[in-house]
Amino acid sequence: MNARLALIATGLAYGIWEAVDIFWISVPAVAAAFAALFLGCTGWFWRRNSLWPVVGLLALCAFETGVAPTLHAETVTKAFDVTLGVVGVLSAIAVIGRRRRVGKSHVAAT
Repeated sequence: MNARLALIATGLAYGIWEAVDIFWISVPAVAAAFAALFLGCTGWFWRRNSLWPVVGLLALCAFETGVAPTLHAETVTKAFDVTLGVVGVLSAIAVIGRRRRVGKSHVAAT
């Protein structure tokens, strides 16, 4: 699985997770906003392969990773949240790094 597919899978997983959380948490509007952000950035990246949604997913995954230890949830849920966030952050960094390498080699070839 390459970094692009891993980032899309992570964005979908978080988007679905947040959409389900709408019915379980005390502030459903926050979960709805995060579900919309994750799914919106993932769809945008999947369709356009643009850099901006990658940066958005990087920020969202980093936020989720940082907030996970403060959640009122079971330890397994927190560990899964951190793991998924780390995979998202690393995938986003890999996508950005690949875009920079490809861009430099394309410029050098012309």
